[in-house]
Amino acid sequence: MKADQLVKIFSKKMVLTIEDLKIILQTNSRMTISRKLKQLPYKSSYSHCGKYYTMDTIAQYDNKYGVWEYGKIFFSKYGTLKSTVLVNVDNSKTGLTASELEDFLHTPVYNTVLDLYKKQQVNRKQIDKQYVYLSLQGGEAQFTLRKKEVQTRYRVDKDGTEEYLALFMSLLNEKQKRLFAGYESLKLGYGGDTQVAKITGLNVKTVSQGRQELISKDIDISKVRKIGAGRPSLKKTKK
Repeated sequence: MKADQLVKIFSKKMVLTIEDLKIILQTNSRMTISRKLKQLPYKSSYSHCGKYYTMDTIAQYDNKYGVWEYGKIFFSKYGTLKSTVLVNVDNSKTGLTASELEDFLHTPVYNTVLDLYKKQQVNRKQIDKQYVYLSLQGGEAQFTLRKKEVQTRYRVDKDGTEEYLALFMSLLNEKQKRLFAGYESLKLGYGGDTQVAKITGLNVKTVSQGRQELISKDIDISKVRKIGAGRPSLKKTKK
């Protein structure tokens, strides 16, 4: 099969697996498949252990992070997850935590950032009980901006609004807390899950779950009870 024929198939299917390619190319040889792919501007997914393939000409990478999602499969214009993390850390104004990276990469990055740090490809410093991963070249400037951001964000207000927030959260059930936190995260945008988790005391994964529920609009309203609601009282029956 010629390269341009394979391009047409990619254009129609968008994403293919190695098993798909075996059938299309009529071969069980991974070496043959690899040789065919090298003739094309292809990318393998950084999610799903690189199981999926697409073409650079098909992928619609976002301008900010260089990531493209297709049916919960993620590709990067930088190739591997490690390269994508490294580029985004270098380009960040205030460095990035593991949870902030996971917010937009949608895949675990702990082992990746740890490996980059051990190989001295990124720096890291601890702030606010978590590590911030920093560029080797501009890391000091990134960390300075991060400290200013944290100081501004968590400055205690004189009117005691933190106390009011704690009281309000105590009146909500678990689902309401999760959805409220997800809503606040959506308002903040980038890094919102981490910020809201720190302010509310909720786990960052809980905040992320609430945000995803709101985005999907897949919420069972009947299970979101009103504040203070409980089991309906039993009606008295006449004897």
